[in-house]
Amino acid sequence: MKRIFLALLAVCIFAAYSWADIRIRFARGRTSATVTGRVGSGGRVCYAAGARQGQTLSATLSSSTGKAQIFESGDASYSYEVEQSGDQSICVDNLGRATSYTLTVSIR
Repeated sequence: MKRIFLALLAVCIFAAYSWADIRIRFARGRTSATVTGRVGSGGRVCYAAGARQGQTLSATLSSSTGKAQIFESGDASYSYEVEQSGDQSICVDNLGRATSYTLTVSIR
């Protein structure tokens, strides 16, 4: 019984970790960062970037198939004024076959 409990606990921890947003880190003194990745067919990859209220967060996405989009906008570029300080989520949604992508996020 103890082994089953530990196995279930390990599965739950792994699942929670795999759903967490990937942290975007900005180099010291920089206001933008670029990440690359791969997303499966119909998949989603989410990132988190810290920003303060009143700052503008902009994201630009390019993919090898052209079928990936930024989830909130449905487009390949997105910009908005941050309403509440803290982590902002930026997700890459893929509407086509598996693809590689480049995502640039800036906060000013």
